[in-house]
Amino acid sequence: RAPTRRRRTPERLAQLAAHELADPAAALSALLDRPPYHLDPDAFARDRGLDPASFAATMERSGIVRIDTPSGACAMARATADRLRQDLLAALETFHAENPDLGGIGRERLRASLQPRLPPAAFMALLQDEARAGRVALNGAWVRLAGHEVRLAPEDELIWEEAAPMIGGAARFRPPRVRDLARMLDLDEAEVRRLFKLLARLGRVHEVAQDHFFLADVVGEMVEIAADLEAEHGPFSAAQFRDRLDNGRKVAIQILEFFDRHGVTVRRGDLRRINPRRIELFPRDRATDGGEASPVGRPDFKSGRGRETVSGGFDSHSLPPLKRGTA
Repeated sequence: RAPTRRRRTPERLAQLAAHELADPAAALSALLDRPPYHLDPDAFARDRGLDPASFAATMERSGIVRIDTPSGACAMARATADRLRQDLLAALETFHAENPDLGGIGRERLRASLQPRLPPAAFMALLQDEARAGRVALNGAWVRLAGHEVRLAPEDELIWEEAAPMIGGAARFRPPRVRDLARMLDLDEAEVRRLFKLLARLGRVHEVAQDHFFLADVVGEMVEIAADLEAEHGPFSAAQFRDRLDNGRKVAIQILEFFDRHGVTVRRGDLRRINPRRIELFPRDRATDGGEASPVGRPDFKSGRGRETVSGGFDSHSLPPLKRGTA
């Protein structure tokens, strides 16, 4: 398993020197004491012709941490594993301090920022272990400290209290767009857009179409309406969905296309059916206090790019809002 490149780097030569040690326990410790600071223990045992039971005992005596994943095992020295866990928590704490209005950091970005850089499956297993211990929380592809909670700044909360009724109630299936809300609130359009982008990250609203936000609970209600339509008529049309919501055809199609992007509905020609495996993506009566966010996403309406689900309540085509929230 020699690397195809960089065979003469100091790191590689140090690994070869460790492999030359005759004692398996000494070789294992030496390998884990130099980059990349982790290895596949099963491959090491096969290379050395070691009995699995005796090798497991050797690892335990040497203080080696083993992480088992569906794609294979990963081993680290206990000191390395402890340091990695501490660095992981410190990295999350720093991220939250610098980004109090975001609900977490991307899992891959976090993995790439830490040393040693574990394989993705092993890193995920480490995160799951930290989540079981109550130190971190996982939400799709996002990671946050268990105690971190995103909240609106007081001035934003006041605006939201005024804006929420405008997109709810009788107008909930055809809420005003950002520009109309800005005019109704007598605020700058960019300020209203920033606030609603943040609200989407908090899971209180979903951006169904560009600058067109619906209450999260209303999106769940519309999913239930679509499911009722299918139960009554089988695959349903956009016109049937529009009539049930009593809104315009353009808005009804935008809602259905939003559902299509997230796999809640499956389109065949002019008809759609519900995908039962995805219907729970948008439940009704969800928490709106910054808890687990449903996936949201927005396509680039000019190019069609970005019609994929973005997990963790993050719109991949928008910049983060100005840091007005507080942790």
